[in-house]
Amino acid sequence: METLNKSSNIPLGITLSITEVICTITIACLVKLIAGDLSVFMILFFRYLFCVPLLLLTAIYQRGKHAFDIKSKTGLSIRTITGLGSFGCLFAALQFIDLSLMTILFQTMPLFITLLAPFIIKEVVGWFRRIAAITGFVGVILILNPTTEDWVNYGVILGVMSPFFGALMTLSVRRLGKTDHPASTALWYNLLGTIVFLLICIFNEVKWPEYNGILLILLIVGIVSSFQQICLAYSLKFAPASLLAPLRYISVPIGITVGVYFFNESLSTTFFIGTAIIVCSSIIIIRRESKKK
Repeated sequence: METLNKSSNIPLGITLSITEVICTITIACLVKLIAGDLSVFMILFFRYLFCVPLLLLTAIYQRGKHAFDIKSKTGLSIRTITGLGSFGCLFAALQFIDLSLMTILFQTMPLFITLLAPFIIKEVVGWFRRIAAITGFVGVILILNPTTEDWVNYGVILGVMSPFFGALMTLSVRRLGKTDHPASTALWYNLLGTIVFLLICIFNEVKWPEYNGILLILLIVGIVSSFQQICLAYSLKFAPASLLAPLRYISVPIGITVGVYFFNESLSTTFFIGTAIIVCSSIIIIRRESKKK
């Protein structure tokens, strides 16, 4: 593909980023369906396992005998640790909290990215955007509603840690994309994830799935995750992380709709107010970024 030789292709990067968001929501929905029937470690193992075949074929097709070549071992290690942390927390959180809430919490990733980008990849982020990001976290507080009893629980903590690790992963992928091929980094990441969660399942004697229906869902999760990983890697190769991050907010209406109509979740007024604040903060950030460009 000729686009792989270009250092910048903003429209392609945006398209891939939107596709990645849709894949992420699809994965979350499927995980929510089986979260009560299977250990989260087993779900994560199959998620990474079923990702490997497609990613392996992609890497071999694009790189041939160099499919496994990686220049930045440190960068790959950071990308792997943060990626496993993000998806591990995401899948675990879905066992405790609603899909709609997890969807909104996951959208704080752009806020984390805005605050962390100057330190991780040395992107210039002005005080205006930093204030907008901090304001977005006010929306998170409204959604969680501190006046209610037990407003902070395991699900909420895991739900916040997921986008935090996700932001670190996104920034590390952006940096890694400057030295290594995205197909190879995605392949190594999923291979390592498969090994890590297999060992966890073995050491903890986790029960294996017994029904063909669950295995089919796990297979779909793995396939969709393959496309999600490819889209994430290539989108960050073609466009800046700070530009793509706010696009993740399109998952807000999708996640809320699925949560309400398929999982019978109820939403409060403060939920919508908090969501509006988060979305507005994102719009401000991307408008400011566009103006600076």
